[in-house]
Amino acid sequence: MQKVLLLALGLGLSATTAQAQVDTVRASTLPPAQQAEKLYNSGVAKYNSKSYRAAIQDFDKALTLRPDFAKAFYNRATTRYELKEYQMAVQDYDQAIKLEATGFSNYFGRAQAQEALGKPAEAELDYGKATEIKPDYAPAWYYRGALLFEKGDFKAAKADFDQAIKVDPNYAYAYHDRASAQRKLSNFDAAIQDYTKALSLQPDFLPALLNRAAAKRRANDLKGALADYNAYLSKKQDNATAFTNRGSTRYDAGDYKGAVEDFTKAIELDGSYAFAWNNRAAARLKLDDYKNAAADASKAIALNAQYAEAYMNRGHAREMLREADGACQDWKKAAELGLETGSSYAANSGCGAE
Repeated sequence: MQKVLLLALGLGLSATTAQAQVDTVRASTLPPAQQAEKLYNSGVAKYNSKSYRAAIQDFDKALTLRPDFAKAFYNRATTRYELKEYQMAVQDYDQAIKLEATGFSNYFGRAQAQEALGKPAEAELDYGKATEIKPDYAPAWYYRGALLFEKGDFKAAKADFDQAIKVDPNYAYAYHDRASAQRKLSNFDAAIQDYTKALSLQPDFLPALLNRAAAKRRANDLKGALADYNAYLSKKQDNATAFTNRGSTRYDAGDYKGAVEDFTKAIELDGSYAFAWNNRAAARLKLDDYKNAAADASKAIALNAQYAEAYMNRGHAREMLREADGACQDWKKAAELGLETGSSYAANSGCGAE
């Protein structure tokens, strides 16, 4: 998701400066506080023009003249974030918070830097503080919701996305991610509604289209899912996962030839995609193409030696190819990897103990 960073507004010089009796005022004649403000404003302008190093220099000078300049600490932190100097950004946000503990943007900015440092627990606390100080700031709710989603607390994540949407009813990303939380909670109809709302707000939001297709498939609306996959793939044809998911939907609908075509396209895009190899094996089994099914399952196993379903599928193919010993070995391996049906097939086929 696109980062949301706030930039404190520049400070104007006091009215007394404009009353000077000479044509110009040299910076050296200004009081330190006003010099700091002038340097600060210059830093803001350089930040806005993406001259980040030059902006840092101006904020440094402003803070030398005025060590209690909270907004300078904040904007230097924001600039350091842009330079990917995340730890230094956190240190500056710390100083800004010490000087201005009620500034919600200080906590929000520090949360973003903490996320960049791979510290989600610290970021979650800071987003929470930002929501306490300014509960009508939707991004704070949204980003905390995203962290909660990532750690698997889908109910709490949904509650935060609810708040983000309440504050900003046009927040497309919040609708999208609430939909994903709804999917995780098996609320598929609600998920479809939220993905649809996200798309109505942002029609080119392709992930929402792809995810709505997945939700429709889980809701057994295969026709609707295929329509969404088709719409997505008409716009973006370099996504192996999208072809694999459409292939799986075609498989569910009994279109095994179409499924093979989609899995083949996914493999062409990503030859290391074990899931696509195994799925093509499953589809080829349905088409009685046992030799190629066995070869595809073997490729999936070569890519992922712990792939239980691939052993199961290869076992089925080997059984039909009259390779009884190989089939037994594969089914037993599938069972060993946690797929209990492997034991059933082995027993029903009279596979002896090794």
